[in-house]
Amino acid sequence: MKAPGGWRGKAGTRHQRGYGAAWDKLREIILCRDRRLCQQCLRAGKAGHAHAVDHIIPKSKGGTDDLDNLEALCKRCHAEKTAHEGAEAQAALREEGRRRIGEDGWPIEPKVLGYSIPHGVRPSGIPVFVVCGPPASGKTTHVARHAKGGDKVIDLDQIKVRVGGKPYDQSESIIRKAMAYRDMMIRSLADDTAGRAWLIVTAITKVERAAWIDALGPKASLVVIEATADQCLARIAADPARAEAIEGLSEAVRRWERTPPIQTPDRPPGGGGGKSRGILPGTGGTG
Repeated sequence: MKAPGGWRGKAGTRHQRGYGAAWDKLREIILCRDRRLCQQCLRAGKAGHAHAVDHIIPKSKGGTDDLDNLEALCKRCHAEKTAHEGAEAQAALREEGRRRIGEDGWPIEPKVLGYSIPHGVRPSGIPVFVVCGPPASGKTTHVARHAKGGDKVIDLDQIKVRVGGKPYDQSESIIRKAMAYRDMMIRSLADDTAGRAWLIVTAITKVERAAWIDALGPKASLVVIEATADQCLARIAADPARAEAIEGLSEAVRRWERTPPIQTPDRPPGGGGGKSRGILPGTGGTG
């Protein structure tokens, strides 16, 4: 069975995709606000009974559950919009599908910008915090503590769940879909005009961190989460969800440990205008 929105494979639970009890309440609010009339039909000068509530800017492009990003649609309009978005997503997947997958389960990127920076990325239109650190240092926990309502969070582990996998899924198919989804979200930052964004990456070396800041432009800031290798390895070993990825995660921790210690906040090459929030101790979380 095809997953909704054009993604193939497991769709994940309804709750994992963000459609639990809270969504049911929000859906009723929007249907009542729009008087159960299809907004797309109204724009075309006709009346249609609304059955669904749709994200105007899709979640795949960073859309949120804010009331002004939701509208009521009839079955036909909702199906047409979903099919269109699915076709766009599949086109992106075909483009991104040319990547090769390394032994550690992560894509080997063509060396254009380098690392996992997507092709075609432009400077962000909104403030974006690039949160770096070894696996299990607490990156996800840090973002959860500091992100505000409406902020865009780009976290590959969470995106794997959105496309039908698990947070630390090593399936080649899930990784390809998640990377394509993540890259679309990163590219969409250039068109954003309000709010903030948080991008979680490992970025082991100082050069890689500088490349991210340089690519995302003067509104990008760097946050480095520091934690000892022993702390990170202990958290990885204690987390059953990370079991299938333990080798790759552990090796990334050891590589981080082997890199030279950071003495000063990172800066982009050539004075590119990016800022650094400096270096923060591990937050005690597991992300």
